[in-house]
Amino acid sequence: MRLQTAIDRVSVERAEEIMQKIRGCADIVEIGTSLIKDFGLEGSVSVLKRKFPEQCILADIKTCDEGEYEFRKAYESGADIATVMGFSSMATIRACRNVALEKKKEYMIDLLEVSGEKIEKLAQEFPEAIFCLHLPSDKKGEGFEEMVHREMQNLHGVQKIAVAGSVTFDKLELLKKVGMDIVIVGSAIHKAEDIHAAAKAFAEEIRRQ
Repeated sequence: MRLQTAIDRVSVERAEEIMQKIRGCADIVEIGTSLIKDFGLEGSVSVLKRKFPEQCILADIKTCDEGEYEFRKAYESGADIATVMGFSSMATIRACRNVALEKKKEYMIDLLEVSGEKIEKLAQEFPEAIFCLHLPSDKKGEGFEEMVHREMQNLHGVQKIAVAGSVTFDKLELLKKVGMDIVIVGSAIHKAEDIHAAAKAFAEEIRRQ
């Protein structure tokens, strides 16, 4: 499994401090939607990519329309991965996919509140995408295990699957068991008293055979 650490609702300066503390632990650093909205792609993703050029950075832009334009802007800002919402039109997701392939970058389809029927269609048409199972943060972790088991069935055969939404250390055993590829951890790391120690603990457990 890979560890993706989400950084959001902080200043760019604080994001830089967090990235310094999780260096070597996080396989992917997610620059969160609110951070991008507050400071723009240039003021967040571009700044942080210049400071950490070796770090794989995901721009959580949550595209739902204007796919080609938004994905070009994300990749031009330095993002290695950009996100599109699974409830978007198929035309929008195709536009995002086409830009990603052109730029030789990865892209993530966020499955927040997407029906099982559409998930199956997306899995068939976009096999190279990262599919993100996403429990809304407002649910405070309720229904996490049920969501994971249900959506893993809908994504049978897909190689790259991520999960987000109240991921805590005690959920790692389940995620290993179901064959998750990317574990997205937010506040359990960036709000920890010792951020480096928390990131190191997650990374070691995720990479442990």
